[in-house]
Amino acid sequence: MNPTDIHYYIADWAIAGNRLNEIGECLWYLNPFKPTCDNIFPRNGSGSFHTRLGDHCFYRPTAQYKNT
Repeated sequence: MNPTDIHYYIADWAIAGNRLNEIGECLWYLNPFKPTCDNIFPRNGSGSFHTRLGDHCFYRPTAQYKNT
């Protein structure tokens, strides 16, 4: 992938501390390339499903996260 100006803009926006309200305090996201999101990600159980935006699933830390 060759980044374009919009990609740099989005990266700068996020680095400046901006967040999407829908995502909250999620630490992980992935595109599962399927219509549903797994309830847990990564496989070690440190994240639980929060929301899906477009093709991406977003996950919040669980209590297990402190052990990783």
